[in-house]
Amino acid sequence: MITQEIIQYPIIPYKKLSPNSVDEFLEIFEDVLDLDLENGMDLDFLIDTKMGNDKISPTLVLAKPKDAKVIANICKECYDGTYPYKEIEDERMVKKMIESPDNHFILFEINGEVAGCFRCALDFEHKKGYSGGFMIKKKYQRILDVTKSIIGSYVWMWKTFNEILMWYCENRTAHAASQYITSVCGINTVAFFPNKDVFYDQVESDVMGVIYRKKTLTKYRDRKTPVLIKNVLDSYLHSDKLYKLGSFQLASPDLDLDYDKILELHKDFRKDLISDKYGYGYHQFFIRGTKTYFTFLHTPQIQNFEKTKYHVESLEELYVYLEEFLKSMKINKIRYCEAFISAFRPEDQQLFYEFGFRARGYVPCWNYNKTENKFEDYVVFNYFEGQVPHAELLPIGQELVDLLSIQINP
Repeated sequence: MITQEIIQYPIIPYKKLSPNSVDEFLEIFEDVLDLDLENGMDLDFLIDTKMGNDKISPTLVLAKPKDAKVIANICKECYDGTYPYKEIEDERMVKKMIESPDNHFILFEINGEVAGCFRCALDFEHKKGYSGGFMIKKKYQRILDVTKSIIGSYVWMWKTFNEILMWYCENRTAHAASQYITSVCGINTVAFFPNKDVFYDQVESDVMGVIYRKKTLTKYRDRKTPVLIKNVLDSYLHSDKLYKLGSFQLASPDLDLDYDKILELHKDFRKDLISDKYGYGYHQFFIRGTKTYFTFLHTPQIQNFEKTKYHVESLEELYVYLEEFLKSMKINKIRYCEAFISAFRPEDQQLFYEFGFRARGYVPCWNYNKTENKFEDYVVFNYFEGQVPHAELLPIGQELVDLLSIQINP
C-alpha cells in the first residue's frame, strides 16, 4: 500500500507582518527558518493570504566569488544594459564585493538555476546597513515569490548581523511592488527623493525606508532636543507619527554672516576630483589652513550629486562650500542633489534652505556618533529640476508627499 506524506508548513498570519522593529520581525520567524545560506535555505512557510501562494518559492543561497558572473549578467538582462550603476555589471567588481565582509549577495535558486539576487552593504563602524539590488531574471518575473524571497533575505541579514542597529533602503516609485514588500517586513517610508534616479533611461523618484532594532531608538538615540527650521516641520511630524520621537524646538536663525571673511576664505578654497572607470566623480572641497571639508559623489549617468558629507567650524565656511557646490551643479547640469543635515544644527539647515534646498524627510538615528555612543537624527535636504513623473506610492509615502506639497504628474 502506497501512502503519501503530507508536509505541514508553518503558517504566518498576515496581520503579524509589518512589525515595528527588527526584533519583532525576527520573533515572527524565529522557529520557522533554518538560516543556513551556505547550503541553501528553503522558505518552508506560508502566509495566510493568497499573496504569492501560487508562485514558486526559491532556495536562498549565499553567493560565492564564482557567482559574480551570474550576478553581473542578471543585472545586464534585467535592465537591458541600462542600469546606471555599472559596477554591478562588472564581474570583477562584483567578485571583489563578494569577497569583502562588508557586502553580501543572496541568490534565489529554482531547480539549481539562479533566478535572481539581493544584496546588503554593511557599515560596521557606524552600525548601519543598506539593502538593495533586488533583481529577477525576466523569465522568472511574476513566477518567483518575491515576497517570501525578500522576507527570507531579511531574516538572514538581520539575524546574522545583530550589531547593525539601523537598516535603510531606497525603493523605486515607478511601481509600488518593492515598497509593499519592504513594508511587509516593517520598513517605513521617511523621505522622498524627487527625480533622483534613472532606470530604463527614464527619470524616476525614490523613497527612503528605514527600520531599527528596538534599542536603537530607546537606548542609543541622542536625547538632545532637535532644533528645526520651519521647513523641516512637516518631515519631522511624519516621522514622529511613526516613531513617537518626542519634543522639538522650532528656530528662525538669523544668519549674520561676515562677508569680508567669506571673501578671504574664497582665496584659500581648493578642490580635488577623482574619477573612476565607472564614471563616478569623487569631489572634495577644502579650505587651506583649516580642518574643514565638503565632499560628495557625482554620478554623471543620472546627473546627480549625493553622499554629501561636510565638517565646518563656521557658517562662513559652509557658505563658501555651498557657493562652490552650486557652481558644480550648474557646470555638471545636475538634476538632483541631496545632503543629510544634523537635526541639532538649525543654522546649517537654514543656510541649505537659502541656497535652494528643501527638507524632504526626517531620519531618526541616521548618524552614529562613536565618541558619544549615540545615534543622531538628521534631515534630508534635496534639490531637483524638472517635473516629477508619475509615482506609485503606498499610503505612507503618499501621505509624506502630500505633506511636502510636491506636485507629481498624474
